[in-house]
Amino acid sequence: MISWRKFDSRAQMVDALEEDTTEALSRALRKHGRASWAVSGGSTPKPLFEAMAEVDIAWEDVQVALVDERWVDIGHPRSNEAFMRGALETGKAAEAHFVGMKTPHDSPWDGAAEVNKRYSSLAQPFASVLLGMGPDAHTASFFPEAEGLEAALDMGNESLCVALTAKKSAVTGDEVDRMSLSASAIASSPHVALMITGEEKLAVLENALEKDTHLPVARLAKVADIIVYWAP
Repeated sequence: MISWRKFDSRAQMVDALEEDTTEALSRALRKHGRASWAVSGGSTPKPLFEAMAEVDIAWEDVQVALVDERWVDIGHPRSNEAFMRGALETGKAAEAHFVGMKTPHDSPWDGAAEVNKRYSSLAQPFASVLLGMGPDAHTASFFPEAEGLEAALDMGNESLCVALTAKKSAVTGDEVDRMSLSASAIASSPHVALMITGEEKLAVLENALEKDTHLPVARLAKVADIIVYWAP
């Protein structure tokens, strides 16, 4: 199910997301003594990461992990882990424990068992999950017609992480092999935020929800409670 929070400016959106994410993490810390936050890469969340890096919470008890990753090493220019660390390993958030997805295996399919073992050590469910969305209506690494998509979206699949191979496109680039949180892992979180900006992505999302409901973001919205944070 989708709920909407629309803002007049990106600064207002970031402020609201900072407040809501901080509350979600703080709630888990109070209840369990630790909390996990799953985050996405890309340019859109960077201002949020910069804001969250200065939030005064018990970061030493927070685990920050990835929603999804291209199957590339951290030295690759399109590594989500490198982006996450560069944006969040500053200020107070530097005390958090950062967890990547990439393993030494040749493919995400070969590395899936190890990634699931790694993620099973994280506080579950994730206190907060931050999603993005591409112009093709993919979210996480749920790309249209990707190999592994049905397993990834299967709510009966109890794996935390799943391997996918996307069809190469302008959106995927050359890095079609991916690792992603499963739909069931995302849906279990009490705070699932979809952060998007601009009229184009708003139109993509509305079209997926209202017409092309077979697209991944619409399919995820059927099984997860998602709050859309949008600004022009």
